[in-house]
Amino acid sequence: MDQIKNLEDYEKRFNLADEKTPVNEYLTAHYKKSLAYFTLHDRLPRIITEIIDNLARSKEQIVEARGEACREEIKTVIGKISELKYELQTDKEFKPFPETCDELKKWNEFLLSITTKKSYFSAVWLYAECYLYRRIKLIFEETNYLQDYDYFKSQKDQTLVHCCQSIKAIGASLAEKKIESDEEIRDYLFKVIKLNLWGNRCDLSVTAGKEVKVTLDPFAGLEGLDKFILINDSENIWQCLKSANGQADVQIINDNAGYELFTDVVLADYLIEHNLAKKITFNLKAIPWFISDALEHDVEFLLKFLEDTKDEFLVHLSEKWRNRFKNGEFLIHKPIDHFWTSGYEFCKMEKADSELYERLSKSHLLIFKGDLNYRKLLADFYWDPTTSFKDSLNGFLPTNLCSLRTVKADVISGLKSGIAEALTELDANWMKTGEYGVIQFANK
Repeated sequence: MDQIKNLEDYEKRFNLADEKTPVNEYLTAHYKKSLAYFTLHDRLPRIITEIIDNLARSKEQIVEARGEACREEIKTVIGKISELKYELQTDKEFKPFPETCDELKKWNEFLLSITTKKSYFSAVWLYAECYLYRRIKLIFEETNYLQDYDYFKSQKDQTLVHCCQSIKAIGASLAEKKIESDEEIRDYLFKVIKLNLWGNRCDLSVTAGKEVKVTLDPFAGLEGLDKFILINDSENIWQCLKSANGQADVQIINDNAGYELFTDVVLADYLIEHNLAKKITFNLKAIPWFISDALEHDVEFLLKFLEDTKDEFLVHLSEKWRNRFKNGEFLIHKPIDHFWTSGYEFCKMEKADSELYERLSKSHLLIFKGDLNYRKLLADFYWDPTTSFKDSLNGFLPTNLCSLRTVKADVISGLKSGIAEALTELDANWMKTGEYGVIQFANK
């Protein structure tokens, strides 16, 4: 009886409902059978603990690299992160940020715009999760010696290293390809798009930082994964690219570093090589974000990693990609937009960051990678799954756009009638596993 009473008190205190998120509701931890609840109650506390543990394990290496003066700062950081974990687990209200720069002033404007209770278990899941990751970064920013420390770097780097054999297999497939006709270019593009889609399975924020490996030959396994692609608009993407007659300016809004970033650059290289784009812009994150998201130094680590494999074709790829960055065919947009690490949904971009919206609108195609970008596209709203992809964008359509995303959150649109129900009957957790993927397109 005491256990039941404690559970009832817990649910009452945190305003919890023991049910799934209803259709046409925002995703929040209010619903105990939602992924939002699992993330805030279980996954994020584990991620925070892992940051603390990594700092403790790496303390001597950090001190050696950054100087003895940072030893006490590491202790202070660990203490503040522990306090943040307590705030999360006790559903404290969001604190405003110190307005030390324009970016943090905008964060406070965002917090003021939230109309629900501003706490972890009451606010929209997207808001709460993004806020937490920004608070973690603030703790490091307030130090003297750890301001630029990437507390997720070792995990990202290891993920790439452990995918080495698959990367070599992809290199071998690329080296052997012989493509001449338009039809062959089209068919191989579809393969590269699928390769890039399934690369999104390597997401450390979903595994709470646990190692992710890709061990098979990814190209060889693509056909067997077709049955897991719920929506495939690759033909529309091809037609969109062809309509630009080789002059397409393509923006990739990246997700994860490591193996997925490698497949991003493979796709970008293919578009340039076969005259489907004249320039590819990579939109990376400005701060450590959702564990595995790609920062600028992750690109350099990738290129150096390819060189260090001593694999002839991978070394060639690294050299070729470095040259593409030098000649302007590849570009990392700088300064990196802080909008990507804000809590805003993309439908609010035009008002919240008009310069970014205008820049994107001048491109021919936007490629949004991964689950968090998808959640922001759909505003963390549990749409009826049969709602069209275009309608679920809430008016956000600066130009043609597509999304390559493995399904790891309970939000989706564009499915045919009955598909969601059939999948739920097979596996109630099908929206949380990353087993399924979508390739979705919306034209301007």
